[in-house]
Amino acid sequence: MHQMKQIPAATLLAALAAVIQPAMAADTAAPVLAPVEVANLYIKTIINQDEASVAKLNAYLRPTRLAGHQSAEYASYSALQEANAQFPKETGKLIAGLFPAAMQAAVTPAAELLAGNIIAAKNGAVCQAIKAAPVTVENGMQTAAVSFECQIVKVPVAWAPAAQQLAKSGCKVEQCVAGLQNIAATYAASPKQAWRAVFAVSREKDTEAWRNDFARETFDEIWEYL
Repeated sequence: MHQMKQIPAATLLAALAAVIQPAMAADTAAPVLAPVEVANLYIKTIINQDEASVAKLNAYLRPTRLAGHQSAEYASYSALQEANAQFPKETGKLIAGLFPAAMQAAVTPAAELLAGNIIAAKNGAVCQAIKAAPVTVENGMQTAAVSFECQIVKVPVAWAPAAQQLAKSGCKVEQCVAGLQNIAATYAASPKQAWRAVFAVSREKDTEAWRNDFARETFDEIWEYL
């Protein structure tokens, strides 16, 4: 009977390391997504606040964020939902504040209805990344400019000037309330318009995630259409 040859411990450790290290490297690298796919995740996170997209974007960015000593999560779905919930009340208060003090309490429900329809119109925008321009490299940074388009509501007059005009019109309480309700209705029933823009994502290495740390600066432009 042949005796089993004893393998030195150092050899075993070296072989184990050879197996584990590539696996660890794969775990710390960002998942492979194209710039258009990444742009779509940012869009659906920031504009639409889609829960599945928030989770996928967080998972995609996490290895790169941790490697750069940033917090693991890029976006918090619960925080986005909380901001959504607060928007009608906080913005409604601003709208009601445009009217004479004596009628502000009476117009506040209609003002909050208007604000609720505004945020619903924003969250309900139908957006899609279309194509990415060829990747450029400058100072070691790879950048891809992604064109995208959103279909968003096209109201006759945006809520801010419309509410201001109503408040200055000298309307009585009932008329002011009805006026705010009418403005709110335009956000639920008006046709759509196209908003086209470009969203850039960048990375330093092929193993890193495509990202844009100032994404909101692009997507905040949607408010100019609302």
